[in-house]
Amino acid sequence: MITSIDKTTVYVRDEEEALGFYTEKLGFEKRMDLTFKPGTRWLTVAPKGSAGPEIVLHNPRGWRGPEAAEELLAQVGKAPPMILGTGNCRETCQQLKARGVTILAEPQDRPYGVEAVFADLYGNAFVLVEPSNG
Repeated sequence: MITSIDKTTVYVRDEEEALGFYTEKLGFEKRMDLTFKPGTRWLTVAPKGSAGPEIVLHNPRGWRGPEAAEELLAQVGKAPPMILGTGNCRETCQQLKARGVTILAEPQDRPYGVEAVFADLYGNAFVLVEPSNG
């Protein structure tokens, strides 16, 4: 029986560049960083102190053949948006803007809370939600 979502993958062109964005701009922490052989790095990040799922920053070049890797890299910036939680969507958006993060949709009141959308350095969209109390 499946009991949890453990990790999700975001395809990236450069793991080190992506790590810098996720830790410096979004304030995430590095959770795991293993190299199995040259070009095969298992790198995960997550919001600081969270117990929830981790994001695998995955460059498929070392893991797949050249054709398959390029096919996966063609998906960079086209992934379905991941939903991230926050206690204050408007304040978090201001912090992200100050760090140079691109806000795709400013915070809006929704029936379920306040929602905004931002992009990572590769154009992958993330939905930021401050849930309502109801």
